[in-house]
Amino acid sequence: MNKAKIALVGCDFVGMSLGMAVKRTLRDVEVVGHDKNRDAMRRAESAKAIDRSEWNLPRACEDAAAVFICAPHEELEVTLRAIAPDLGPNTIVATVGSPNVAALRVAEGLLAGDVPFFSTSLVYHPDRVNGDGELPGADSIRDAIWAIAPSRAASTQMVDTFVALANQMGAKPIFVDPAERDGMAVAVDAMPAILSSMLMLAVSSDAAWRDRMWMAGAAFGQAVNGAERAPSFSAALEAQPDVVVHWLNQVMLQCMALRDAIAARDTEAVTHMLTQAEERRQQWLADWRRGRIEGHIPIERDSGGLLKVFLGERMASRLAGNKKR
Repeated sequence: MNKAKIALVGCDFVGMSLGMAVKRTLRDVEVVGHDKNRDAMRRAESAKAIDRSEWNLPRACEDAAAVFICAPHEELEVTLRAIAPDLGPNTIVATVGSPNVAALRVAEGLLAGDVPFFSTSLVYHPDRVNGDGELPGADSIRDAIWAIAPSRAASTQMVDTFVALANQMGAKPIFVDPAERDGMAVAVDAMPAILSSMLMLAVSSDAAWRDRMWMAGAAFGQAVNGAERAPSFSAALEAQPDVVVHWLNQVMLQCMALRDAIAARDTEAVTHMLTQAEERRQQWLADWRRGRIEGHIPIERDSGGLLKVFLGERMASRLAGNKKR
């Protein structure tokens, strides 16, 4: 039996975590990785996140059963133009991490009307991923939320197949409104990096920074670590100015309340604000550890064929509700 081919375009943390999950859970599958950065491909091969690398993008995606695009959003149009001629109705094409609305718009303009396209994002479990690590762990995707926005070209069968794949890899698939997901991503994905940048600018712009910079060590470095990722969010910020202004205003309101309490020497108010923030952080972590209680999304009974390519006939039958062994 020939192995089904999964193509990963982009061998960053997200791409490698997907490759590891695919290789861990799916049988008779070959994972082929492509990245403009050859070092990234070598790193993915060394980590056994991919079976082999392919420098030629169209060749990497040729005859693939699924193509996961984990490259930066600004590369999406070039990527889809390069691979579009080889895509058909039985190839799942999914972005992982691009802004949903923009990705769906680009795909609609470049892909044939029968190519199933999904704009998605992986929200990793806080306990599974160390934000400072370069390499994902073997179970990084386990219990992650996989937010999915299908294109109009994605049939019920292909949506079911994608959901089955996500479930098999240990993620929890949920369907999202593209615009709502993009708006929330500004708050929970982009804003931490943006605030890291603002802290870096505030501290380094002080007149005494040159002389006192040596007092900024590991703790400060961890606090401003997000500044490295901030430039990658510039397009998302420009695309949603009203949403960005809203969240910046919310942060500034909290900062001003803290400033006023400190200026008034109101120790009780200061302690309450900081304690409340930590309590809410702990509650957020507890909710993640408890998990979403929604059960599995049902799989249509006629989804058969393509599921068998990935999962094998027995597993595909079980996911489709067929009780025969």
